[in-house]
Amino acid sequence: MTKELKKERIRKYKEQIFKNLNFPESKTGSARFLAFLLVCASLISGLITILETDEDLVLRYSIVFILIEVISVVIFTIEFILRFWTCDINPKYQDNNLKSLGYMINFKGIIDFASVILFLLALIIPAEYKWMEGIRLLRVIALLKLIRYSESFEIIFGVIRRKKEELLITLILSLLLMFFGSLLMYIAEHDAQPDIFTNLFSSMWFTAINLFTIGYGEMVPKTVMGKIISAVISVLGITLFLLPASVIGSGYIDELRERNPQYEVCPNCNTTIQKEALFRDLYKKRRGRLPKIIKQALEAEKAKELPKLTPQQQTKRRYYDLVQFAFPRSLGQLLVFIFFMTFITLNVLAIMVETNPILSEELRSVLNTVYIISIIVFTSEYALRFWSCEGSEREEYQDPVQGKWNFVKSPLAIVDVIVIIALYLMLIPGQLVPTTRQFFLILLMVVVFKVGHFIDVFSISGLIFKDTKREFLSTIFICILFLIFSSTAIYYFEHNAQPEKFASIPATLWFGIVTFTTTGFGDVYPVTTAGRFLTICFAFLGVALFTLPAGILGSSFFSSMQEYRLHRICPKCGFVLSKPKIINHTG
Repeated sequence: MTKELKKERIRKYKEQIFKNLNFPESKTGSARFLAFLLVCASLISGLITILETDEDLVLRYSIVFILIEVISVVIFTIEFILRFWTCDINPKYQDNNLKSLGYMINFKGIIDFASVILFLLALIIPAEYKWMEGIRLLRVIALLKLIRYSESFEIIFGVIRRKKEELLITLILSLLLMFFGSLLMYIAEHDAQPDIFTNLFSSMWFTAINLFTIGYGEMVPKTVMGKIISAVISVLGITLFLLPASVIGSGYIDELRERNPQYEVCPNCNTTIQKEALFRDLYKKRRGRLPKIIKQALEAEKAKELPKLTPQQQTKRRYYDLVQFAFPRSLGQLLVFIFFMTFITLNVLAIMVETNPILSEELRSVLNTVYIISIIVFTSEYALRFWSCEGSEREEYQDPVQGKWNFVKSPLAIVDVIVIIALYLMLIPGQLVPTTRQFFLILLMVVVFKVGHFIDVFSISGLIFKDTKREFLSTIFICILFLIFSSTAIYYFEHNAQPEKFASIPATLWFGIVTFTTTGFGDVYPVTTAGRFLTICFAFLGVALFTLPAGILGSSFFSSMQEYRLHRICPKCGFVLSKPKIINHTG
């Protein structure tokens, strides 16, 4: 066999291995399996690093931990060798003379190499050495190997690059506010509490947790001036520290739209239009002359022949629209909404009373009256919907036989039946069913879902989650990774100072959650200077990251409500591509 043939065969092997190692670019079955294997190995390795900080678990399952570490070293080493060997195939490194060096100095390559070295050191060097504690904790970077399989990290980095100026401005403003607030708090509180506000840095710690609206409770102002300054810092902090979250959230949506622009082709004029440019409020009240596009769309709507309904179908439609609507618009729908919301609220209050044995016995006659009236109201409501469902605009309900069956098995109809059954069960005396009465209460709690008959909250929520599930879950995953890494760092500095409160990384995760969600119960907080400094640094980014999912959902909520309430109209020819899901003819 000639050298050229050998080289060609080796190159083919490299290309095949490279494809299998690079999921999701390559979506073959072997690439999917290998990606799944490496993701599991990274997750388990990171989890083992976290769990090993719990001494009881180490004593019980030391053999299991060692076995997983050995397997992790083997998998990570083989992966690193294969990626290093095939990196000359990667188009990213084609311009680099030393293609292997391109992989080694890449962030992902550094993570791969570090994971191998750290796990090897943890196996070879005994844990008795004090400096090994930090090495063993660093193994948590194996979780960063997951970056390779998620596009969201690249999007986040792209957002930071896009919004670096805005983020820098908000960061400088935050630091200035923190510095001057710390100085004023030190002046106001030092004489009154010299043991707590000992120096400017301790005042900075109080100002920081105040700005983040965390408030652990270990430092509280006592002077009038200190309370006034603290109040001003709190008000400014709520506004100022929401700015980075808003900046990152808007940048995230912009980045997604640039990466995945959505276009539609008008079937009437064959024009390609961006999706955001299609939405128009056709029934909005306007002064003066109507725009040309709106006129054309209204004329097209009038030209369409509406299906003719028989008198019986018209009657059924009126009744169905009265007890089933996406949002109350007419006076009749508003009164129906208030009426049923009153009964839903009464049942929720009854559930709350039932959890208090003494109070529930005192008000037993009142509760039973509420249950009996609710049975009559909700049964009549269900019967009316069942009778009139074929008059609905939904095609699946319009058949006299199949339509009624489709209605019966719909989620909200099942909720109605469960509520009615639960109300009958609640009339059974508690002495007869003492152990199962709590189960009856759980069934009755389903009554809150009946609000879906009158406000289309569940369809809108489902549409929002469907549109943003990838981005939402990715940001949640990023938050979890950030929580793990920050908690690991805090554990390293606080464990020796507070071994009972920061007993392990899983225990420290609780501190991270209450910090980044700005809850601050006060049961756990850092006391060392390094721990406090790291908490301030992590809180800057953590608070913004943990509010990012809310920003994504908020942006998607706006776009989803457009689809629900607005027509999609071609801006060139006025052709109506689709009607809103919630139609408002009152305008």
